Amino acid sequence: MDGLSYATVSFSLRAIVRHTEPVTHQDLFGASLSTGSTRASGGRLGARRPSAARAPAIALASSEGCRLQRAESRLLELADFIYGHTSLKPMSKTLFVLSRCLLAAPGRRDDTIAEIVRSYERQKTELGIVLTDDFNLPDILTECREHLSHILSIIEEVKRLCSGSDSLGLAFNTLLRGKWESGEGLGTHLTPEEVVEPMVRMALASVTLLNDGHDGAGDLLLGDPCGGTGRFVYCFARELRHRDHAPTQIRRMLRLYDQSALSVDFACLNLAFAGFVPRFARVEDSLTCVDLSNETGRYLAVATNPPFGTGKYRWTPGLEKSLGTELLAAIGMRGAGDVCDPATLFLFRCLDLLALEGVLAIVLPDGIIRARWFKDSLLCYERTRACHLHLLAIVSLPTVTFSLGGTVAKTSFLLLRRSRCADAAHLYVAQASHVGFKKRGNRRISDPAGNDLTTILDEYLQRRERKGRWLSDGWRRAEQLVPSLLLSNSNAPKLDKATPLSRLARLRRERGSGSTRAHGAWYHVSVLDLDNMGTIDVAAASTNQPATRPQACRAGDVLVSCLNPRIWRVAVVPSLAGVWTCSGEFAVLVPHEDVNAWKLAVALHQKVVIERTIALAGGTSSSRQRVNRSALLELRIPEIHIGAQVIQRYGRARENYYRERIREYQAFARLHQGEGRFSL
Repeated sequence: MDGLSYATVSFSLRAIVRHTEPVTHQDLFGASLSTGSTRASGGRLGARRPSAARAPAIALASSEGCRLQRAESRLLELADFIYGHTSLKPMSKTLFVLSRCLLAAPGRRDDTIAEIVRSYERQKTELGIVLTDDFNLPDILTECREHLSHILSIIEEVKRLCSGSDSLGLAFNTLLRGKWESGEGLGTHLTPEEVVEPMVRMALASVTLLNDGHDGAGDLLLGDPCGGTGRFVYCFARELRHRDHAPTQIRRMLRLYDQSALSVDFACLNLAFAGFVPRFARVEDSLTCVDLSNETGRYLAVATNPPFGTGKYRWTPGLEKSLGTELLAAIGMRGAGDVCDPATLFLFRCLDLLALEGVLAIVLPDGIIRARWFKDSLLCYERTRACHLHLLAIVSLPTVTFSLGGTVAKTSFLLLRRSRCADAAHLYVAQASHVGFKKRGNRRISDPAGNDLTTILDEYLQRRERKGRWLSDGWRRAEQLVPSLLLSNSNAPKLDKATPLSRLARLRRERGSGSTRAHGAWYHVSVLDLDNMGTIDVAAASTNQPATRPQACRAGDVLVSCLNPRIWRVAVVPSLAGVWTCSGEFAVLVPHEDVNAWKLAVALHQKVVIERTIALAGGTSSSRQRVNRSALLELRIPEIHIGAQVIQRYGRARENYYRERIREYQAFARLHQGEGRFSL
C-alpha cells in the first residue's frame, strides 16, 4: 500500500453555513467539539464513558446507508462531469475544487466566485488550519465558471444526503480511488474503515501505559508516518474522545506525515472539522525524515498502511543512518544497488518510533510475512535495539479489502508491542473471509455475510475464540508467522505422526529434451490441464506446444503445482507411451522405491497438507503466489489409511481412463481431418 487513506469525518454542515454562529462540530457520538475553546477537564488517560454510550463507528442504519450510496454515486457522476467538461486536469485539480467547495459550503448555487472564495478563507481562519493550496482557487473556479452552478447544485445535494454525517470524508473515499489516480502516479489504495477501526481499537486496548492511566502517557504521541488523508489518525482521535480526553491533550498527541501535499491537506481538513488541529507535515520521505527521527521512542501507538512493492525502495546512506547497518543487512540491503519492499522498512521505522510498551498496528503484504527471513529480521531488530518484541496478533485479510483501490493484493495486519521485558504474551491469530463489502464495478456494495473483523475485534478484546485462536506458545516457536499455517498447526494433532515429504520422494530436476511430435507421442502437461481431483486432460496434453523449454517427467512421477496453491493441482503421470514433459510451474516428485505414487498423490490431497502448502506460498496476490519447490519437501504428510487393493484398483482405473480418452480423441481427430469412418 502507499499509505494513502482517508478519514471519515462527521460534522454539522449547518454550523459551517451559518458563519455568524460559533463553529461547533459533532463527532460520531454526538458530543459537541468546539474549535474555539478547550475543556479544563478531560480526566486521566484511560478514563472511559459508560459502555452504553459507545456507538459503533461503522454501523449505519439502512436508510442512512442508502443515502450515502446515493451521495457516492452523485460524487462519481460529478467527478466524471468535471473531468470531461472542464479543463480541470489532472484529476488532482478536480479533487482540489471539490474539497474546497465542500469546505466553503456556499449557501446557494448562484453564489459568485468571490463569495465562495471569501467563505473558504473564513472557514480556514475559523478552523485554524493552514493548507498548501497547490492551485489558486479563484483561477480554478474561473476555469469552470460555465459549469459552476451545476457543480454547486450537486455539492449541495451531497451535503443534504450526508447531513449529520461525513460529506467531506465521503468525497475523499469516493474520489481518491485507483480509478482516478491510475494515470497520474498517485497510486491510491484506501484503507477501509472496516479495517481501520479494528486495528486502532485493538492497538489502543494493548497499550498498557494508556489503559493503566500512566501519568507520563500524555507526553507521548499517537500517529501514522505514512498517513495519507489521515484515517488512522482520525480514528485515534475518535477513540481518545470516547475515553473522555480533553481536545487540547488529543491535539498535542496526534501526528501525521506523508509525501503528498494533497493528502496532508485532506487530513488537516478532516481533523479540523472534528475539532482538532494536530501536527501534520508533508515530507519527502518518512523513512529518512529528520523531524520524524527526532520523535523516536515517543509514540504510545502507531497505526499505518505503508507503501509496498517488491524492489521499490533503494538503499541510500540516509536510510542506513535511519535504520542502521546490521538491521538493513538482515533484510538484504548492504549497499548501493540493493533494493527492498518499502513496507518492510516502514515496519522497522515504526517500531523505532514506539516508546517502551508502545504498540504498532500495521498492514503488510502476505509476501513479506510468509518470507522465511521475516521472523529472523524481527529477532535481529530485538538484538540491535536491545528490546523485546511481543507479537500480539496476526489477522489475515481477504483480497477484496483493497479492491476498490484497484488491487487484490493479499494482506494481513499485525500488532506488535515493543517492551523492556521478555515475551510472555499469547498470540492471537485469525483469518477474515469477509470485511463487510464487495466490489461491483467501481462501487462498493454490502456483503450479506457481514464483517468478520467485528467478531475478531470482540474476540481480541474479550480474549475469546471463535473466528481465531489464542496460541500460548507465542511467535518464537513458530516455523513461519503465517495465519493459515499457525491455525493449521493449532488444529492438527494428527501431524504428530506425519512423515516429512523428503522421506517419501525426491525432486526431479531435469529439462525436457525438446522432442517434437515428429518423433512420436509427446504429452506436455500445463497447470490448466489438471482438475482438483488430479485428473490430467491427456487430450489437451497431447497437443500442447510449450513456448519455453519444459521440465522432464516420467510415468509414476507426481506433479504438484507451485503456482497459486489455493487452486490445488496434484496428479500422477500415467504410463502412456511417449515423451512426457510439464510446465515449469510444477514440482516433479519421484516417489522412493517403497512408496506407491498413487497413494502419495492421494495423501497430498488432504486438507491439512493443502493448508500448509498455501502457508508456504509467497507473492502479493493469490494469482501470483508461488511455493518454493525445496520447501515442499519440508511438508509433513499425515498417514492416510488406504487398503492396498483399493489403491491398486484406483490406479488401474485411472490408467484405463487415460488410454480410453486418448483413443477417443484420436478417433474424433481422424473424423475432423476427413476420414469417413469412426473406430476406437
